Amino acid sequence: MKKSLLFASLLATSLTANAAFFEGSTSGVFVNPQGPAGMVTSGVGTNSFSWGDPATTHCWGCTSPSSLTFHGLNFAANVDDTFALGVMKFYNGTIWAGTEATSVDFSLTFNFTSPNNFVESFTYDFALDNTPNIGDPNDDADSVKLTSLGPQQFYSYQGTDYYFELLGFNGQEEMVAKELKWAKVKLVGQFTSVPSEIPLPAAVWLFGSGLMGFMAFRRRAKMQAAV
Repeated sequence: MKKSLLFASLLATSLTANAAFFEGSTSGVFVNPQGPAGMVTSGVGTNSFSWGDPATTHCWGCTSPSSLTFHGLNFAANVDDTFALGVMKFYNGTIWAGTEATSVDFSLTFNFTSPNNFVESFTYDFALDNTPNIGDPNDDADSVKLTSLGPQQFYSYQGTDYYFELLGFNGQEEMVAKELKWAKVKLVGQFTSVPSEIPLPAAVWLFGSGLMGFMAFRRRAKMQAAV
């Protein structure tokens, strides 16, 4: 009975060790903007990036360029859970043609506190659509589009590789704001896992077989000693 309880305890411990649970907080900065020779930007390397020269002489009240701002969040997520990792705000300003940015990289950083303390960063490309303003500026919408998708491996534990995938703006690849308006959405993601060595069920059975073989060996040794 004691040996059976020992095996059950070891099995439960093995299963618990592989049930990964991620906790921590996020932060993010905007880097490497791209655009025409006359591109105007500010906030590169920070969590609030703006682009374009405001067209103040042709638009009453147009005093701010277009901008993106990211605010990180604390998170606690199991594998395969979809979770919010931050809030993204997009302001669509009226700017002079030729001063816009056409893309910017977003560097997302995780500060993990569980299952271990470590830091991991991922970089994504945001395409910035700057539509010409024709007629009523409130009818002209610009967009920010996530162009690089797909899971990225970042952590390995007990024969399992773990991946993170950025799923977009509230699950969409694109966020849209009308001229002189704000858009505010949650940036969402997901952790997934793939066995990199022996799958868990096989590992458990191999452990059990080895334990039973060891017990049989001890019984034979005792019988031989008694003879």
